[in-house]
Amino acid sequence: MFRVQSGGRFIAKPQRTEREPEASAVAPAKASAALPQTPPPISTLDTPPSGPRVPVRYTSLPPVFPASAAAAPPTVTPEQARELLRRGPVPAALSVSGPLNLSGAAWLRGLPEWLRCTVLTVDDCPNLSALPTDLHAERLSARRTPALHEIEGRLSIRDSVNLNGSGVRVIRADLRATRLSLAGCRDLHELGGSLSVAHLDLSGCAALTALHPDAHITQTLELAGSGLTSLPPSIRAGLRWSGVPVDPRFAFAPDTLTGHEVLNTRNAQRRRVLLDRIGLDRFLQDVGGLILHRDRDAGGERQLVHVPFDNDEPLVAVLVRCPSTGGRYALRVPPHIRTCAAAVAWTAGLEPGEYQPVREA
Repeated sequence: MFRVQSGGRFIAKPQRTEREPEASAVAPAKASAALPQTPPPISTLDTPPSGPRVPVRYTSLPPVFPASAAAAPPTVTPEQARELLRRGPVPAALSVSGPLNLSGAAWLRGLPEWLRCTVLTVDDCPNLSALPTDLHAERLSARRTPALHEIEGRLSIRDSVNLNGSGVRVIRADLRATRLSLAGCRDLHELGGSLSVAHLDLSGCAALTALHPDAHITQTLELAGSGLTSLPPSIRAGLRWSGVPVDPRFAFAPDTLTGHEVLNTRNAQRRRVLLDRIGLDRFLQDVGGLILHRDRDAGGERQLVHVPFDNDEPLVAVLVRCPSTGGRYALRVPPHIRTCAAAVAWTAGLEPGEYQPVREA
């Protein structure tokens, strides 16, 4: 038996028996020539001879729109999109042909669930409480948006996402971007979902104490002022503190740093962030300094000390004691100051002759 495909049907030649005459050698060729030569609209999957052939049709998947959208969304200009959102109601899906700038729009409370545009800017929108759950754009900026507390859904951003100073508290989104900046998001305490970025800025995120184990950060992680005390082992990004490269000890174990390490650091920029991390009081306790001037006030003796630095201006600070608690603290002042009274007056924003307190506390 042999089989020939024809338009999804199969033609089988019966097997020869002893009483049948010899078939002509050209008969199969004639039969084949009579079959259609154009390929059928469906393909078949070959299976072993004992099994059936299964017809398969190939179709492309349609684009996914929100369930509330009846059809594919229209493409509108940025001006038309702004007017459409201002007039309301907010459509479920919207495609914008360019950058959509809604900065400062106090009337803006929501955005389409499904949104496509080149750039989305919603800075300083006080009543905006949610971003699209499916957003594709080159850039997203939602700075200083106090009502934006949670971010969920899928955000696919080619370049940068800037949420600096926003009220965001929880991020549980499938977020893909080159750069994600959350500087100054003081209430952010959860950064979960599926995060994949090259650069992440968490400066000033004091309430954030941990990153999700599956977070994917490939290049840099800014940590100045964040609440992080460690990182998941999977994160190998270079650490930054106010833009300066640092190591995990600097970021997560500042108590192990010493004043002499600060003093021996040759790079001025790195030395400044080391000094900021260790604190002025502990630095002076470790290294001391040259005493430029002494006097007394209600808290006891005051000292003006000087510490020289290579390739940078010297450190000058006034050391004072609190009259009520007896605690000592240091205040950094400009290097040109030469007396304790002038230093204390400068910290109050006054000239030395104007600083005449009746009582200090």
